[in-house]
Amino acid sequence: MAYADSIAWQQPLDVPIALSASYGELRPNHFHAGLDMKTEQRCGLPVRAVQDGYVSRISVAQFGYGNCLYLTHPKSGYVTVYAHLDAFNDTITAWIKEYQYKNKTSLFNVELPDSVLMVKQGEIVALSGNTGSSGGPHLHFEVRDSTAEKSLDPQQFYPIKDHVRPRFQKIGLRPIDSTGVVGNQCVFKSFATWQKTTGNYVAPVVQAWGKVGLEIMAFDYMDGQSNFYGLKSLHVLVDSVLTFSYRIDGFSFDDDKAINAFIDYEQWIKTHQVYMCTYLPRYQPLSLFAAQGDGTLAIQEERDYHVEAIASDYAGNKSVLRFVIKGKKSELPSLCQYTGQLFTPNQLNYFQQDSVRLLIPRGAIYNDLYFRYVATYDSLLATTVHSVHYNTVPLHLPGMLQLPIDADTLQNKKQYYLAYKNQYGRWGYVNAAYQNGCMEGKISKFGDYVVKVDTVAPVINMLSRGRYKLMWRIGDGQSGVASFNAYIDDQWVACSIDAKSRVSYYYDKTRIKPGKHNLRIEVVDMCGNVSTYQTKVQLGG
Repeated sequence: MAYADSIAWQQPLDVPIALSASYGELRPNHFHAGLDMKTEQRCGLPVRAVQDGYVSRISVAQFGYGNCLYLTHPKSGYVTVYAHLDAFNDTITAWIKEYQYKNKTSLFNVELPDSVLMVKQGEIVALSGNTGSSGGPHLHFEVRDSTAEKSLDPQQFYPIKDHVRPRFQKIGLRPIDSTGVVGNQCVFKSFATWQKTTGNYVAPVVQAWGKVGLEIMAFDYMDGQSNFYGLKSLHVLVDSVLTFSYRIDGFSFDDDKAINAFIDYEQWIKTHQVYMCTYLPRYQPLSLFAAQGDGTLAIQEERDYHVEAIASDYAGNKSVLRFVIKGKKSELPSLCQYTGQLFTPNQLNYFQQDSVRLLIPRGAIYNDLYFRYVATYDSLLATTVHSVHYNTVPLHLPGMLQLPIDADTLQNKKQYYLAYKNQYGRWGYVNAAYQNGCMEGKISKFGDYVVKVDTVAPVINMLSRGRYKLMWRIGDGQSGVASFNAYIDDQWVACSIDAKSRVSYYYDKTRIKPGKHNLRIEVVDMCGNVSTYQTKVQLGG
């Protein structure tokens, strides 16, 4: 791409680039696919097209990227993405309004042909914001290869001043496949690291025996910033032999979820701490890693094993961690032995017990596992809780789960729904269908599932009644909101909704005459229960 790379890149913001998050950071279920650029802790900064091109996709969503713009640049072959936007320019806004009213939908994700909305390099296409699942005002900016749908590191086009080395925080050792121990126990153990001299870290001597996996917690930092960032690369040597290497310059979105095979998923679920595993699972779809064998360490001699880990950032700053694993022969404790039905990554795995059925497709798990299923009646929920293995084991692909309904008495079968208990103890809706006294649906996680009932309509609360802006909040305490619509004098109107479920209507004098009008709000939950709210409002001057 010599020609493509020679094309000049406009900065997307007028302010100097400072990051709140870097490319490739390790997030729940995904790598961070772009740069989070700071916007001086405020919304409304001009966002500019970095090259000539056209708007190829627009997304308006309550969560995720919120208001998001995708620009395709045919000359260079790249696509750039601008997310969490506060607003679009007038031309794009006019197209959005026309699309919303034509399709009667406030939220959408649509691709556009190359002849609809053209942009010039440097043109203001939007204003920065805080929409979607954003923790504060910033611009999320991505660069993608338009032919391969592959994410690329934008820092190769926007190098950032950085003289700060990465910092090691902790190491962890995990016994593998019931054939290893750490400190005479077959459980994960972690140890703090400390810096002896600039860029040189050490850790305590760790006693181990058998097959173990090394895990590392480390972060990068940048000049003048209080944030911490992800690493660009990580290398591990044992007795001066390279056993593992990782570097992220790009990745395919199809394999994004495979991050769960790189981090210690169990530690993430239990402690929210991110350890990078410097060993490979049995099934690894990503090509970001290289290892000697599978990268695990075979501690089979009673001697010192000298470990060296090298962490690097994009600017080439490096830190080195050195420590010793002391081989000490130990007996394997009995609790390391596993029981249950064996599931393996390279085959279709199937479990059935009475009316409970589970199908896990090939390539859905990363390692062999001994499947565990337990059914327990919960008197508070008044239903059976189905523990479908452990929530600390990740799934790469969805499985199919069928659960029986304890008492199939509802005439309206749509009011049954499948629910999953998340790591915070809250039950969330899972898309499923009624099938002969059971609920059947795709699941993306192992853990606790129940069949619940939702016969309660959503809630609508009016928050403000301005002449130029109306605001209300919608919610549903059970299955969750599926859709919302607003009508003024029975005419559908476009609204916006934020991550706190606040819906706003901004008066449009080209569609509604000033004066007194009837507002009707309709909200439907995932089980089909409907709420309607009507009131009189005064709009316009």
